[in-house]
Amino acid sequence: MSHTLYGIHVKDVASKERLSRAYSIQKEDKKTAFYVLPSLMWLQEARRKQPGLLITTFDDMASFILKQANVSYIPLTEEERTLFFLQFIKEEEVFHGDLVVSGKARAYADTYGQLKRLGLEVEQIPVALKPLQGLFQSYESQVVHKRGLLDPENILLRAIEIIKEKPEQVQMSVSIDGYLDFSPLQALFIEALKKAGITVEIYLPNHTDFSIVDQTVKELVAIGFDDERGLKEEDIVMTSKELVAASTNEEQWRGVLEEICLSPDPYDKVGILVVDERSGMEPLERYSKGYAVPLNKPKKRKVSTTSIHAFILAILNNNGAPKSKWEQLPFVELILRLYQVNGLDYAKQKQKFLSTGEWEQKELGELFNKMNQLKWKQNETFVHFIKNVRDMIQALPFQSIWEKWFDEEEDVQKLKEVAAEYKALNLIDAQLKKYEQLLTDKGLDRLMMTHELFIEWVQEIGEQLQLFEQRASKQGVSIHTWRDVSLFKGDKLYVVGMNEGVFPAPHHLSGYVQERDLLTELVRFSPPTQEHFKMKQQAQLEQLSYIARDVTFTYVRGIDVNHPLLPSPLLEIEVSKREWSWESRMESSHSFTAEDELEKIAYHVGKGCQVEDVPALVERVSKRLERLEQADEPVTFFENKPLEPVISVTALESYARCPFRYGMERVLQVAEPEAMQERVSPLDIGQMMHAIIEELYMEMEVVGKSFSELRGSLELLPKRLEELFEEKWEQIERQSPEISRFDLQLTKNEWQKRLRRWWQAERKHFWDNANLSTMHILALEKPIRFELKLSDEKTLILTGKADRVDRLDDAIVVYDYKSGQASVKVDEIKTGLKLQLPLYAFAIRDELERMEEGSIKADGATYISLKEPSKRAGNGIWRSEHVGKSSRYQVSSHCRNREDELGTEQFLVNHELRDRIEQLWNGMKTNFPVEPIECSNFCAYRAVCRVTDEKRENANG
Repeated sequence: MSHTLYGIHVKDVASKERLSRAYSIQKEDKKTAFYVLPSLMWLQEARRKQPGLLITTFDDMASFILKQANVSYIPLTEEERTLFFLQFIKEEEVFHGDLVVSGKARAYADTYGQLKRLGLEVEQIPVALKPLQGLFQSYESQVVHKRGLLDPENILLRAIEIIKEKPEQVQMSVSIDGYLDFSPLQALFIEALKKAGITVEIYLPNHTDFSIVDQTVKELVAIGFDDERGLKEEDIVMTSKELVAASTNEEQWRGVLEEICLSPDPYDKVGILVVDERSGMEPLERYSKGYAVPLNKPKKRKVSTTSIHAFILAILNNNGAPKSKWEQLPFVELILRLYQVNGLDYAKQKQKFLSTGEWEQKELGELFNKMNQLKWKQNETFVHFIKNVRDMIQALPFQSIWEKWFDEEEDVQKLKEVAAEYKALNLIDAQLKKYEQLLTDKGLDRLMMTHELFIEWVQEIGEQLQLFEQRASKQGVSIHTWRDVSLFKGDKLYVVGMNEGVFPAPHHLSGYVQERDLLTELVRFSPPTQEHFKMKQQAQLEQLSYIARDVTFTYVRGIDVNHPLLPSPLLEIEVSKREWSWESRMESSHSFTAEDELEKIAYHVGKGCQVEDVPALVERVSKRLERLEQADEPVTFFENKPLEPVISVTALESYARCPFRYGMERVLQVAEPEAMQERVSPLDIGQMMHAIIEELYMEMEVVGKSFSELRGSLELLPKRLEELFEEKWEQIERQSPEISRFDLQLTKNEWQKRLRRWWQAERKHFWDNANLSTMHILALEKPIRFELKLSDEKTLILTGKADRVDRLDDAIVVYDYKSGQASVKVDEIKTGLKLQLPLYAFAIRDELERMEEGSIKADGATYISLKEPSKRAGNGIWRSEHVGKSSRYQVSSHCRNREDELGTEQFLVNHELRDRIEQLWNGMKTNFPVEPIECSNFCAYRAVCRVTDEKRENANG
């Protein structure tokens, strides 16, 4: 029997000659001949060259041996193995006296899988992992041996056992081609084949500096293989290579594809090696479609990306717990997508559901209600779960509706979408049926499964199953990974994504296995250490010298010139002076699509260049940008409808704060976008607190009574305060159905504490303040309405409401309660941001003087923040005599707003308030520019506002 190692050129993997010879042996000796290759693309290429030959993988070869030996088992993927391991641990419930949580159970499952990939039996577990040995032994006894659930690693290990125990049953010959190295488990399999006297011929790339191959040969020779590789293959074909940096990942892909478009080479002479295939394939497919570059790669789509798979998962995740309309909205959207409802009808239905819970189409509403009524047990047999889902699928109306659309629908894009969902549903049902039959045939119809793990299993089905969307273009650019790049037959190869940290990629062991656990004699072949994988990736890079004549490596440098990203340290070439960036692409003299041409014209117009024949769209956009940069938004809303000269003081403040928001909110009355309620409305809180304070003081009949007169009746007030809060809070809860009970309770506790602190501050500053014994509350919620003469002899009527006015002899103080933070600065008064305090003080003082025909002064006007109820210094405006240690109002010397003319005409003159109010009033009628004085990150109109970062910074100081 032959056990020989041969050396080959990397381009000679799966040669027609060797494939034909293997097929001849199979026919002449009348025994199975396996030809093992390292990747799917190699398998496809070899099967095309030699039909009839068993061209396969190690896993398939092991499955064949188990079938020949009549071993009854159910094959599991690695993810399914993890799920069954989790199920096993859930049945065990505790391990070493501790309840095993899901995260730790996954770590145990990953550890077990890693040990199996190392080719270790449970008895050979590394010392550091000995505490897990009993758990793994129980798992193998109950799940692997008793139930016959075998993952890929256990299938290989079971095949090795059969080869060792019954070699006479294994009649075959094996050719292994194109591998640089073998995993520990694969090497054990090869060793078992060799010891069983089975012919094994291995063809390894035979080039200089392939140290990983030399290590592999050394291990194979040690188990009895003959090394017949001969002289090294030295015919290097690479004549040119360069390294190009790109500013972003987008520019990297655009740079590659634009070069391909400009190249005189046919597409089938160009190849792309995607270094990071997980993250690189999607942008490659997306940008190649935009540039109309054909790819020699079929386009496939995971079933997990379809709406029908998401729909099934949504139903399974329905645990029967009450949900808000917002929580149900994703399920509503799935139904609408499956019924191909889109555009305005889609938006209207969502709006109607959120408003009323009703449906425009009766059949959609019936499906929604029916699916929401389904109940799932937390623990059930696996087969029962599958049957229930299959029954549900059979009852769905989609298939018949879609089949009808196939006959009637004319929209090609819509038909494609429906066809994809139709195929996905049939694939899911077929996979469920197959698994149900498999479990039943193997006598595992009573195998238990939790609902949670069943959902994860259905998710995994979506990841495994694929929909075929588009055939590969035979004349297109070939797409490769490191495993199959030696298939490349052209001249020009782009190696995309050669960043440090991406290549060489760091290798991570699974679970609790550490690299130190590999450095023992237990792992006999090629331990998967960092050094081993670095050697392998070095060989993968070196092979390019024998594959392509012209190679361009690319990497993303980033846009931070001070901290650039670096290329792979394995690339020992200088970075090219040319760089792919947005600017260089815009400066290019070539356009590849109509969209690309438009973008480049717009770029040059924006730079101020003279451009001939500017497209109408660019001209239109340029004019719009000019207008937008001016920030003006004139509105002719009131052109033929003069406004009544009456305005609230708070409206003036709102306009001053942001004219654009004022126009959207109060003039055009554009409603805020609906969103799920995540917290209690600050507006509701503010109204509640104001109502509590007013009601409490009205019940006390405080108006007109001195503070000293009321002190004796204050002891019962805290209890009444709590009662009022409980009454008002019930209304808050009714207005907040989408907020969880827990979050509502947290908010309630917070505002109860604030209300108590408010009452303590009220007592300190008013009721127990000996300096204010004779002071009294003059009015609560006092309406304000007064005339303000403007410069053109017109009169503006200003309105408002003062929360509270106190009086002591000939002095008054105006108070305004705020549920949030409250402060006032002189500059804010001048700009119009804070007008309530000074204007209310002016109006009330003026009214009292007219009524009493005497002199009245305003000692102060201040906000009382319910967050900081004791604070007085920065919250208001005070006469100088009432600031400092001697202040009867307990205003500290930190107060900067000292105004002895507060409430007088002179105050308005000093701060030019008449001019500012007139300016605001005139603007409120005609213009709503994007010129905020204050700009909130949480503004409801931010999505349609064009405020620049510069303006936002200026507005927020």
